[in-house]
Amino acid sequence: MSTTTTNYCVVCGDEHVRQDNKQVEFDVRGETMQIDLPVQVCEACGAMEQADVDPAELAFAQYRRRNGLLTPEEIKSVRERYKLSQKSLAALLGMSEATINRYEGGGLQDEAHDQAIRSCASTEGMRDLLGRRGDRLSDWQLQRVKDALKGASGNLSDIMFDMAPSWCMPKEKSLATGFREFDYRRYAAVVTWFCGHVNTVTATSLNKLLFYADFLHFQSESVSLTGAAYRRAPYGPVPAAYGDLREHLEWEQVIEVREVEYQNGNMGEEIHAGAKADELPSQLTPRELKTLEAVAHKFAHFSPGQLGDYSHQEAAWRDTEDRSLITYDKAAQLSLSKD
Repeated sequence: MSTTTTNYCVVCGDEHVRQDNKQVEFDVRGETMQIDLPVQVCEACGAMEQADVDPAELAFAQYRRRNGLLTPEEIKSVRERYKLSQKSLAALLGMSEATINRYEGGGLQDEAHDQAIRSCASTEGMRDLLGRRGDRLSDWQLQRVKDALKGASGNLSDIMFDMAPSWCMPKEKSLATGFREFDYRRYAAVVTWFCGHVNTVTATSLNKLLFYADFLHFQSESVSLTGAAYRRAPYGPVPAAYGDLREHLEWEQVIEVREVEYQNGNMGEEIHAGAKADELPSQLTPRELKTLEAVAHKFAHFSPGQLGDYSHQEAAWRDTEDRSLITYDKAAQLSLSKD
């Protein structure tokens, strides 16, 4: 038996209360975050009541996305990957247990601490840390970490991304990258998602799908999905050094490129998820998946040629010089939205 909860206005008691969002500004370390704060609005008297949501938490989440900081869940995941307690991780990093606890609980870390924690994500980084500070752990805790490292050593997600070609993208957080440092893992995850959710993916269409995903996400979240930079090419926007990225994805068997013959007799290539695509670490959030779903839905029935032609109508492509980087501020003029 299901029940329905009715919300009543705290001022007049009327039951006609609707859910809405109120846009507010929140200052975080000198940066202004514009957040949508959930509210309840009485349609009878107009009274507005803020939902039980901490605006600082929403602002911190947006700040993390914009500045490429680890989320509380990601920090916890790094720690648990090596079976470390908060106290043990803190000892290895030269921090206090309270600091790690605060970060996992939603406190906003500084960039130095973020980089220190991030360095532990790779097995190579953790081995280096154990070599320098392993004596700070108890014998049994040290053994647990070593056992975890042995178990992780054969895992694709631990190995392949240590060699990820991040050099082929600008190493910055600016309008050229959507305020995110290029993340090869995210890029690979988005590529394989499209391979599994769009009927026909070619090199041409994939470049456009990636462009729309990154710019659409920036439009609503003020940060790109992958941190990829895009250039204006004759046939539409393309990721910088997309050829090198495709080669690396294919070499790692994350994607598979198949030669196909079309009904008109022309030969072409289609891109599919590769044999090791399932070994990619899952890291896309529900809001990020919503972006991908919006792009896939919009272009579900477009041919690669139609998608290329459509991208030529975007101000991002029209107003950028040939071969130049397309800046993400042009996302405001994008022809599609998540709604």
